[in-house]
Amino acid sequence: MLPAPAHGIAGTLWLRTLLIGGLLASCPVLGWSWGKLGHATVAEIAATQLTPAATVQVSSLLKNDLDRDQQPSGRTTLAQIASWPDEIREIAPAGTYQGWHTRANPVCSEALGACKDGYCVDQLIIHYAQILQDPSQTPRARNEALKWVVHLVGDLHMPMHSGVHGKNIAVSLEGQSPRPDAALHWAWDNTLAKLALQSGPLVLTPLPDFSAAPAADAPTQWMRETRLLSRQFVFDPLAGFSCGVDLQGPVVLDLAYQQQAAPVIRKQIAKAGLRLAQLLNAVLH
Repeated sequence: MLPAPAHGIAGTLWLRTLLIGGLLASCPVLGWSWGKLGHATVAEIAATQLTPAATVQVSSLLKNDLDRDQQPSGRTTLAQIASWPDEIREIAPAGTYQGWHTRANPVCSEALGACKDGYCVDQLIIHYAQILQDPSQTPRARNEALKWVVHLVGDLHMPMHSGVHGKNIAVSLEGQSPRPDAALHWAWDNTLAKLALQSGPLVLTPLPDFSAAPAADAPTQWMRETRLLSRQFVFDPLAGFSCGVDLQGPVVLDLAYQQQAAPVIRKQIAKAGLRLAQLLNAVLH
């Protein structure tokens, strides 16, 4: 049994003012879509729940951190490094990290999506957690493993990163400026998530056995859970959705759909942060 988190989770924590307000105020709005704001929020939550031992190791691993260009980044917090995997993907040859951030699990089946050679979100979390836990690995390898774990735990809790159906259809959002390139996955990762984070509090409810190490296959279990949410809240409310039939776009995501999505997104971000802390406390004890 691991020691209790540094700050504990006594009852319910309300973090919107502390986390979201501060993150939004510290960055240009245009640069903070779900990709960056969501990941930073997950990381901030995790940082508040680390054990003293894990906190010390995180600080040590982030010393001499490098950015995507292999230059000193000056980054010293989990929130600051949470989007590094997206940053390196932007400058890598096309397809280098294809499939790493997702797993195309069909929402109409119990089967899991393909994971070629282990390069999918849940298996990579398991892989990089093992590297992070291994003191014989180089400091650079463990530093990059930390950045991957922080990012991918956030990705896995995004509904469309863990559950899909057919093609990524075009959408428009009621009340939002039209975008010719807007698709369903983009809407959930960006506009819907940003609206959710700005519209209500993040409530952190205690996780059962928070101080215990997660099971070896916990990331896969979390992913299966997220797939169920994708079916229930991404696809079931869409007009024309039916298992066995491909959706046809464009589809309008009306205000009711957006309002239903908001608490789901907030809960997933909060849960991802707590689970990330649980995982880091286990491997950095």
